[in-house]
Amino acid sequence: MIPVYKQGKDKKKPESYRPVSLLSCLGKIMERMVNTRMTWYLEKNNILVEEQGGFRGGRCTEDQITLIAQDIEDGFQEKRHTVVVWIDMAKAFDRVWRYGLLFKLKDNGISGNMFKWTEQYLQNRKARVRTQHFKSRTQNMKHGVPQGGILSPTLFSMFMNDIQTILSKGVYGTLYTVDMAIWATEEYTGTAQARLQLALNALRM
Repeated sequence: MIPVYKQGKDKKKPESYRPVSLLSCLGKIMERMVNTRMTWYLEKNNILVEEQGGFRGGRCTEDQITLIAQDIEDGFQEKRHTVVVWIDMAKAFDRVWRYGLLFKLKDNGISGNMFKWTEQYLQNRKARVRTQHFKSRTQNMKHGVPQGGILSPTLFSMFMNDIQTILSKGVYGTLYTVDMAIWATEEYTGTAQARLQLALNALRM
């Protein structure tokens, strides 16, 4: 794993660097094969929710923005107020709960060799940090999916696929990669804010 500097950040702080996994070439080929098949299955069976616009062909940020803008316009016509919260999920890939992810994969029909391979791919992962002059000790990676992994975006999308069921009643959400927006439209701004706070509590943010 190598730390990649985020432009404009304090170089002395660890959070100013993005950890990128250096994976074997053979492993990447296998990952690409699994990712191609998994993506085809998920799209063919309409498993990925419409709210997720990232990591998917034929979709862009404009689709998500249009969805929010339409709700704001509809609320305006009805003399209601829309409050939007924009969320940049820090360390999103690192925070994926693997057992929860595997449950969601199996629950959505990922089975057989594809499931077994993915399970083994996620289990017992180890990593160490390498810089120009230093290599750290090897650490067990108990959570997350690899930053820079070909399969990781698809796995993350599946992990977040039930986001709408977590949100409070009257709160809507949309995702583009690791960026999320949630919003509520109510007669009173305070009511919308209260609904969003409940949603943020449910998301633990």
